[in-house]
Amino acid sequence: MSEVSTARFEVTDAENEAEHAALGAEIVARAIDEAVRTRGSAKVALSGGSTPGPVYRRLAQMALPLDRIDWFWVDERAVDPASPRSNFRAAYADLGLDRAPKTRVHRMEAEAPDLAAAAARYEVLLRRTFGIASTVAFDVMTLGIGDDGHTASLFPGMGATAIDDRLVAAIAAQPDKGLEARLTLTAPVLREARTVLVLARGAAKQRPIASAWSDGPEEEVPARLLLRARGRVVWLVDRGAYPTG
Repeated sequence: MSEVSTARFEVTDAENEAEHAALGAEIVARAIDEAVRTRGSAKVALSGGSTPGPVYRRLAQMALPLDRIDWFWVDERAVDPASPRSNFRAAYADLGLDRAPKTRVHRMEAEAPDLAAAAARYEVLLRRTFGIASTVAFDVMTLGIGDDGHTASLFPGMGATAIDDRLVAAIAAQPDKGLEARLTLTAPVLREARTVLVLARGAAKQRPIASAWSDGPEEEVPARLLLRARGRVVWLVDRGAYPTG
């Protein structure tokens, strides 16, 4: 493992998948512990997919104060929650959230026929949880980065990174790219998180990560929005994903 710090983010380089999972789980667990100790509870925003799976499974083995953690989702595809493509389904299973109080698990209802209304309901939930007049600042948030530079469900060329009047947005389907419609937290919410953990593995991530670390239009590479994050941003990558150029 090696670590690099810059003025804008930290990079932790894991030797292999096992170390990647262990380090990721430790970062999330420490953020949860600090939140519970200082504020009485922790609010976590989860990304789905295969990359965070080993991190979540490792985290599930730790002694977490499940009665003091609220679990939210960063984004969700417009699929049934039982679908193999559901971010909720993957993270719920990997973290063993069936052990958590049901009132602490807050999935996005992206299978709803009216996605805009579902986005509005999730925003109301966030406002109610964090406080109407409070900033929605998650204690820890996990993110990934796509080969096209997207993060959450903020994709390049769609104008989604510029949405700043909502906490949650409905994203239209992109049939030409095989992408379902989705719900996603917006860029201002991502930037307010106290700790952001970006998880990436594999050589295919080298180019998008290098682009995300360089200045330029966020609309071109949405993950660049993290360069303006207010909290701690940790990029946890394996040796294959670390940019070499």
